Formats: sequence, structure tokens, C-alpha cells
Amino acid sequence: MSQLLLDLFHRSYFLIVYGIALMISVKTYRKYFETVFKYLPLIIAYTFLNELLGYFIKYYPDFSLFNDIKYSNINEIIYNLYDIVFFPYFYYAYWKLSTNSDNKKRIAWASSFAILAYLISCIFQNPMDTMLYYAYFVASFVLVYCIATNFIEKKQNNIDVVNTYNLVFWINMALIIFYAISPFLLFIGYTKIEIWNQFHFALILKILIIIMYSILTIGLLLNRKLAFR
Repeated sequence: MSQLLLDLFHRSYFLIVYGIALMISVKTYRKYFETVFKYLPLIIAYTFLNELLGYFIKYYPDFSLFNDIKYSNINEIIYNLYDIVFFPYFYYAYWKLSTNSDNKKRIAWASSFAILAYLISCIFQNPMDTMLYYAYFVASFVLVYCIATNFIEKKQNNIDVVNTYNLVFWINMALIIFYAISPFLLFIGYTKIEIWNQFHFALILKILIIIMYSILTIGLLLNRKLAFR
């Protein structure tokens, strides 16, 4: 058991930041339970458990989703399913945060396009054994667009874009740092594996995860209920 845990944290040490973020999100829940991010602890918990399951599928055959030994360590399907929960949740949150009717329509159309991208990708890629990286690229771009829209609206309404007591600011920063970069890394990982290995993109991706969830954790700690907007 101890060796299993050592292997887990050696290979997936970034899981620690998921766990910390989850604990802090629950501890500070009263600060934001009435906002659009009231389900954030569930999303973080889902992320943590999904990564944990992904790890065990990859390194322990007993957890395999396939009977064929050739596919025993394939875990892409659980990440594809995760994406179609994660992205719509944040699209909806930014749609709710928007106070401009035109922006709401644009976010709704962009979000629909991102979901459509996943459906179309399933025609050309098998979601059971490969990441739908084209759709992920589109979905990430749409999420960055939603965040940019939130920044622009704040500017137009004379609301401080940088507010360390506002949870939205920290979520914006956490998401945009990761989703402005990770699609390019993963696209290269699935299409140019030699570049992925040569430049240690797997390590860079893990660092981005740590940065993203560290920023989110700081935001949860500093967040004040009255500053949410």
C-alpha cells in the first residue's frame, strides 16, 4: 500500500494541488454558495477523482476499461467525458456573469459551437481510445473567449478587472493561463510525439496544472462574499 502511494505521488504529484483546492473550496464554501460558482467544489472533486482513475487505468491493468490487453492502459474516454461536463459548466457560469445581452448571445453561440465540435470529432476520431484534441482546442478557445468577454465587460462598466477579493478574478486567471496554452501542448503530444518528448511538454503541462490550481486556491482563500461580481 505504501509503495502504491509512493508511485502515485511520484508520477502524479500534481494531484496534491487538486486535493488542497478541494479542501479549501469546501472550507470557504459559505463565501460563494449563492453565486454561479456554487458547484465549484463538485467540479474540483470530479477533476480529482477523474485524474485518480486515469492514473490507475494507465498503470494498473485491473482498472482497465478494455478487455483487450493491447488497450489496457488507455484512459482517454474518461477525459473526453470530463470535458463535456467541465466546459459547459464554465460556459454557463460566464453566460450568467454577463450583463450584456449581445455578449450573452455570443457566449451561447460559441458554447454551442464547442459542444458541436465534440460531436463532429466523434465522427472522425474514436473517443474510446483517443483524446478529441481538435474539439478540446475549440472548447479551450471558447473558454478563453468567455473570460476575455468578462474582462471587457468589467472594463466597460468601470469595475476593477484586478480585484484580489473577487473570486471571479482568480478563476479567470487560473483558467486563462491553463487553457490558453494546454491545447497547443496536447495537440503536439498527439500529433508530434517526438517534439512532446524532446521538450518535456508533459512536465510543462503538470506545472501548468499546479499553477492553475494554486491560483484558484489563493482566490478561494482571499475571496470575500461582497466583492463577488
